[in-house]
Amino acid sequence: MRDGYDKEYEEELYREFDRHREIYEQNTPASVRRRRKRRRRRRKRSGCLGCGTCIIPFLLCFTLLFVFRDKYPVSLITDFLHDPILSTADDPLLGITESLDDAKANPENDASSVSEQTETGVPVEVVQDASDASSVVIPDAAEEKYTGLCYQTMSLEQRLIYEQLYEGIAAREKEFYIDAKEAEVVGTVLNGLLADNPEFFWMDGAASIYGLEGRTRKKITLEFNCEPEEIDHLADLIEWEADKYLQELAPDASDYDKVKAAYEFVISNVSYDIDAPQGQNLQSSMINHLSVCAGYSKELQYLLQKAGVKCAYITGTVTRDDVVESHAWNLVEIDGTNTYVDPTWGDPSYVMSSEAARELPDISYNYLCLTSEEMDRTGHVANENYVLPECTSYEYDYYIRSGRYYEYCDTEAIRMQLRNAVDNNVPDVHMKFATPEDYYAAQIEIFDEGMLSDELQNRMKWDGLTTITYFPLTNDDLYTIEILW
Repeated sequence: MRDGYDKEYEEELYREFDRHREIYEQNTPASVRRRRKRRRRRRKRSGCLGCGTCIIPFLLCFTLLFVFRDKYPVSLITDFLHDPILSTADDPLLGITESLDDAKANPENDASSVSEQTETGVPVEVVQDASDASSVVIPDAAEEKYTGLCYQTMSLEQRLIYEQLYEGIAAREKEFYIDAKEAEVVGTVLNGLLADNPEFFWMDGAASIYGLEGRTRKKITLEFNCEPEEIDHLADLIEWEADKYLQELAPDASDYDKVKAAYEFVISNVSYDIDAPQGQNLQSSMINHLSVCAGYSKELQYLLQKAGVKCAYITGTVTRDDVVESHAWNLVEIDGTNTYVDPTWGDPSYVMSSEAARELPDISYNYLCLTSEEMDRTGHVANENYVLPECTSYEYDYYIRSGRYYEYCDTEAIRMQLRNAVDNNVPDVHMKFATPEDYYAAQIEIFDEGMLSDELQNRMKWDGLTTITYFPLTNDDLYTIEILW
């Protein structure tokens, strides 16, 4: 090192010189002109004039968001800024509430009110050809929680909404956000979800949907029919009731055995009461033991799902004495065969007046495992949005399986059935006929020609009685004859 010479200082001077030279070269008139030309070419390709007017809409948007910052939560504003997907929505920045309260209905009203009310769990609208189906990815639907009838018949878009709603309700959230294009679709899917999942007893279908125009983000506000802190206790009571049914099943019980046992369990433990509180969910039937058709059918669905049998909750209308009423029943799959069950109509306390029901058996098997054609004859009409299979098999018909079904009016076989019942002191006789002609012919033989009277005379002689009171029940729709004494 020479005296007065600092090598590091000299290197620093060279570096500083190089920086200044780079800055100079970048800002020479020629360099500036080249950069300006490149910018102009880019603007020309993009259509931008470079005037700055494109900033005005963004300024207006932020101004509106600032003005309405108290009306809309911060999460909605951030979702609006970050969600890149646009769609048609419910209302122009005013958060119009769309109420789904029409899903809460008392299904046993008179005809004048049917048009204004619907059962809980109205089925989803099935979209056969979803335009955006190719762009939607569906999670694995094999999960047990996504196997309901309504879910299986939904479009891909509806399934995504279903899964988001399911997670929010299962978490017992009263407010949460989902991605959905149209509020109307959300309402339809929500009703379908509740039809598939009776275990969500704290929901009867009432909800509100809020959204910003052009945005897919929707705020869901649910109405619970009980306090959130009560749900666990109520769930324990329902589970305890279900366990009683499961304990009655034999270890080797077939699917038919499980369905028949569930049918008997529901009818034996629930009484029909049109004014039953919580009548649209399991609380009425499994805790209070007073319900309407929704409670009967949802309990049957819940019990069979617990037993591993596929069962769907169906809503629609029935016609009784020329009066149309809202109603609910079930579609059941037994060993791959679909059949219908109506536990409400299987309860004599519903079919007959309470006074007459005292003289009737606890259970009528007329509505256990029916075909589609029989459901049509009894006036059951499902809501049009359901996609239902045609049930044609009589394999699980109660009367056939119990040996009480007649292909024709076999007079001697009918007489023998009556005689066996009288001789063995059996208090009731049940029979079903294949055709209306044989059904009416059997009535003539039994009641008009004295077949029943002859057998009852023998019973009176044995018991030392002078009279016997019997109750004949005939069903002109299902061609059944029941006699009780």
